[in-house]
Amino acid sequence: MTATQSSPEFVLAGAEALLRVSAVRLSAQRAELSVPAGGWFADPIAGRCRSALGVPLDDVTGYVVASGAPPGRWPVSLGIRLDFLTDPPVDGPPMSVTGELIARDHASGTTRGSVVGGHGELIALVTQRSHLVSVTATPANVATTFDVPTADVPVSEALGLRDRAAGHVEMPPNELAANAMGNVHGGVLLIGSEVAAMSALEASGEFRTTSIDIAYVRPGDGRNTVTFGAEVLHRGRSVAVIAVTAFNSSRKPCSNATVVVQRRRP
Repeated sequence: MTATQSSPEFVLAGAEALLRVSAVRLSAQRAELSVPAGGWFADPIAGRCRSALGVPLDDVTGYVVASGAPPGRWPVSLGIRLDFLTDPPVDGPPMSVTGELIARDHASGTTRGSVVGGHGELIALVTQRSHLVSVTATPANVATTFDVPTADVPVSEALGLRDRAAGHVEMPPNELAANAMGNVHGGVLLIGSEVAAMSALEASGEFRTTSIDIAYVRPGDGRNTVTFGAEVLHRGRSVAVIAVTAFNSSRKPCSNATVVVQRRRP
């Protein structure tokens, strides 16, 4: 921890409310969040929405960088690499989401983290790169109550993600997609990228996402529609690779992702 910055409070914005994320501890070296198991991880197309874990993983690694940032500066993700080992659980004990510092300098930070299930199973890994931007005020909680759907509503449905054509997915404005700064949460862009990849494959539960590597190129305004366009780069008997670009309402790219999926074993 630097002498100029104390740990920021954990801000519960729409994306955190959707995934029921809560803080355990935050510091400039290590942070921990808790995420309950729940039916919202089930998905009619992806089988399980593994990318939804991108919301707490983006948060937990970002708060490590934020906790060591000087006043007036806040981290913004440049890129995230997610690797999935198994599905997030739909019932049972909560998951522990941890992040730790790898390196930092005056302008950026690199962190890594993991999701561990309530029975000790490793579920996902993350490497995150961020840079510091100037802010007039550190993001803080406001007196807002979010209308979170019941546990049986899939994350993709709660976000309003809908197919317009194979590989073309649209997300209308939704308060549950936003981060504390009012932009589309980086984890929600991961979710949209996974959904678009499955749409491009015209999958119906036979694939599972094994990794997503995403670069964030500009913020997406949470008050406007975001669209996701996917292109299948490779489709083999067991593995497929899909490139997905998210566009803001001006048709400028917000993120570019490479999604790798694997056919489920019988």
